[in-house]
This record gives sequence, C-alpha cells and structure tokens, in this order.
Amino acid sequence: MLPKLINPMKYICGIFFLFTAFLTSCTMDTVDEQANKNELDIQNYIKQRNLTMQKSADGLYYQLNTTGSTGKLKNLGDLVTFHYKITLLDGTIVDSTSRAKNINRSSVWGLSQSIFTLPLSLLNEGESGVFLMPSALGFGGTSYGNIPAFSVLKLELSIEAVRNEAEQIALIQKTYGIVNPEKTSSGLLFSKIVDNPSGALISADAPVLVNYIGRLPYSYMHADASGSYVYNAIFGSGTLGTPTVPFILSNNNLIAGFTEALKKMRVGEKAAVIIPYSLGYGTAGNDAIPGYSPLYFEITTVAP
Repeated sequence: MLPKLINPMKYICGIFFLFTAFLTSCTMDTVDEQANKNELDIQNYIKQRNLTMQKSADGLYYQLNTTGSTGKLKNLGDLVTFHYKITLLDGTIVDSTSRAKNINRSSVWGLSQSIFTLPLSLLNEGESGVFLMPSALGFGGTSYGNIPAFSVLKLELSIEAVRNEAEQIALIQKTYGIVNPEKTSSGLLFSKIVDNPSGALISADAPVLVNYIGRLPYSYMHADASGSYVYNAIFGSGTLGTPTVPFILSNNNLIAGFTEALKKMRVGEKAAVIIPYSLGYGTAGNDAIPGYSPLYFEITTVAP
C-alpha cells in the first residue's frame, strides 16, 4: 500500500498562515510596547515639570487655559483660526505658526480630521491649552519629517477666532475695504470698482475676456504658480477666454454666484464680488476650496 501523501498546497498554506499570525503577533507586541513607553514618557514629562494634566478617554493629556474664553462654540462649517507649536518631548521643534509674522492656521470645522482635531475639540474661542499626544493619536509607527516613528508630540494651541459664514463675509468686507455693497436676493454681495456705463452688457452670447482673482476668507500656506510657497488667501486666478477664442457665458458652466455677477457687469468694468457658499461650491467644496466657504472675487471684463 502506498503511503498517504501530504497535500503540498495545504502544507504551504499552513506555513503562510502561521507566518502571518506570527507577524501580526509581533506587530501587536511592538505597538503595545510603544504605547507603554509613550505612557511612561508622558508621565515622566509631567512629573519632571510638576504639571497638572487631565487625560481624555482617547488617551490625550491636556491642560487648558480658559482665562481669555469668549465661550463661543464651534459648529459644523465654522472657520476656526488658531496658532500652534508642535515639539517633541525633548524640545525639538516640529512645526509652528508665527504670531510675529501674523501667520496663523485656519480650517473649516467638521470637514476633515488631523492631529489638531481632538485638541481643538476641547477648546472654545479665546482658549488655549497644552496637549501631550501619544503616537497612537499622532503619526503612529510612521516617521514624518523630523518626527521619529512612535513619537509623543507636545502641542501648544490657542483658538484666535471662530467665525460663521456671516462673520467671514464681514471679515472679507473689512479686509478688502468693500463698503456698502449691493446685496441681491440670492445673497450675492456686489460692488463696482471700475464703472463703464458705455460698455456692452455681458449677455449670454457676447464674446468677452474675464480676468479674475479668487480668495478665501483666510490666508494659508500653499505653492503659487511659480512653485514658491506663499502665505495668502488666493486660491486661484487667471483669464477666461483668449483673444482668438473669447469667453461666452452661455457656453460655460460656472458657479452660480460668478454667473450672477457677470450678468451685472459691462465690458471694461471691474467688480468686487462676495459669494456665499450656497452660490459657490456648497457644503462639499472641491480640491482647492473647502465646503462651507464663502468666496471673494475681483472680476475684470475686457473686450477680446
């Protein structure tokens, strides 16, 4: 009688599953070891500096300063402007904003998650805090820039302002000196900068060139057209149409607020336009513009 043969695929699969289970076990052990080390490092940091800190259910340690609080809460779609400084526990600076250069950070609340989300959730407008973040709440086992894998992060945060849409629009008006703009029934704010009463109205089929600069209600760090990093509010600029192929309104699908503004203009005019998010990119936004964002445009129309 021939001996019973071992199924080679069963054998290989068995080895594979054992190896996978071994790797998973090793990975979990590493994570647990690092979590324990993070906890010990945090406790030693607190003790050495005689700090009094609370611990959240998520494992975040924090100490809050509410002396400057306005009590204003954050709601979905509000613009939250804040300053921060991130360091390692040994004092190595990872990143920061700059009060001296008036460089802060702003984000639309409730749309995305970042390492700032949990700490900011504990602060109201005008409040500040110090936060010790274990690696499980930060970058985990991934190194990032000058942050080694499994690093505890120290965040110093302060919320400068929480603004709803109406307050953002008021800020745009103040920043760019837009006084007594016309407000249409749709909510669009429109103000002529250059008037040309003799120019042709921008109708559905009239060829024209449209130059524009679009800005958010806040400045942010980003690369400009040359690839250089700048800190400003501009999210886009350019010209619609060319001298050989001019822009025709009826052939283009623009956001509602931009279309409404063009219909109020003549060739040779320039206008300041504030578009509420309902006439812009709505609650979803796009790649460059977060949802809930009112927009500011300077629009110039010229003959092709």
